[in-house]
Amino acid sequence: MSKGKYYSLEEARKDKNLKGFAKEHPSKGDKTLFDKVLGRMSKSSAKGDQTSGKD
Repeated sequence: MSKGKYYSLEEARKDKNLKGFAKEHPSKGDKTLFDKVLGRMSKSSAKGDQTSGKD
């Protein structure tokens, strides 16, 4: 663990302890809103909106 006050994200990933990181860095979120936004982002666009074409 670092010499600082909190567990860094890098340390938590390396130690495979993301739950410990989350416990030290609590946050509030809206799961329903997040799921809606993620769902909209993951839906495929119309064919004309593709950023890369097929060769």
